[in-house]
Amino acid sequence: MATFKFALEDKAAFLNRLEKAGVALDTDQAVDNKLEGTFEVTIDEPKQLEAVKTILKQSPKINTIKEMETKKKLTKSELKEMVRQELQSVLAEKKKMKDEDKKEKMDEAIDPEIINSIGGLAAIIGAGAGIAKLMINSAKKEIADRFRKAGKPVPSDKELEKLAAIAVKGGVDKTTGGASVSASTTGQGGGLGQNA
Repeated sequence: MATFKFALEDKAAFLNRLEKAGVALDTDQAVDNKLEGTFEVTIDEPKQLEAVKTILKQSPKINTIKEMETKKKLTKSELKEMVRQELQSVLAEKKKMKDEDKKEKMDEAIDPEIINSIGGLAAIIGAGAGIAKLMINSAKKEIADRFRKAGKPVPSDKELEKLAAIAVKGGVDKTTGGASVSASTTGQGGGLGQNA
């Protein structure tokens, strides 16, 4: 869409040339501004625009004051959508770059020898935790039996576990000369460690 502004005295010549070219204008496409002495034509269709430009090239005597390219005004929702899409594309690109950067750092940091040693260490810790758990369960049974034999009430399962963990830790300390077994009262996360 474009708007052309002509001197008012060239109106008749311009309209005659348009008519000869076979291009018709609607009444709302042409507006006189007598105060300024101008005549404005708004062109909507590409065929009309081509004809007007051809006429202006062929008729240099028609005084074109101004040619304006009019752009469609965006509604608020169209503008919001356009901004949202632009932001999404920027954020997606940023995330893609971040992910690629993380992947490169991971690839650089991973050494097959480290992976193999971590696997072996995890197996040892898992076995140690399993052994500690077995030792604590065995100690719980032993402590409960001693309370029963002594004719005293047997403590709750949680209290038995605490007592058993203390007993196992003391026994391991005596046997290993300082290494200890740590176990939570829930029986999870136990493992072998070195006393500090």
